[in-house]
Amino acid sequence: MKKIYSQLLPIFTLTIFALLVICSCNKEVDNPSDTGAIRIISLKASDTALKAWMDTADVIVVASGEKLNYEWSCNHGTLHGSGDTVSYMAGQCCVGLNTITCRVFNDSSSVSRDISIRITSYFEK
Repeated sequence: MKKIYSQLLPIFTLTIFALLVICSCNKEVDNPSDTGAIRIISLKASDTALKAWMDTADVIVVASGEKLNYEWSCNHGTLHGSGDTVSYMAGQCCVGLNTITCRVFNDSSSVSRDISIRITSYFEK
């Protein structure tokens, strides 16, 4: 009987060690709302094709997280407003595909997303 226990002891020890390794390697993914992390759910414009000097588009970001701040920028054109919604317009010098970037941030993290809006010439019919 003692011989059987001495043969099973290394197998039992190895099994326990393997279970401990497997259990310690499983990492639960934190819920972003629990850690203060930010997630951009959507970034949409009311229109993505505008005529220079005439049309405007509202650009709205929907994000999750705590104590959110918003920073908007564009490569051409003008942004008006703040917070989760801004208004975008562009002049004749901005004809083409323009990029609007929204950065959402708090004390612990930051994420950003782009949206493109095409500006057509004021003189085109």
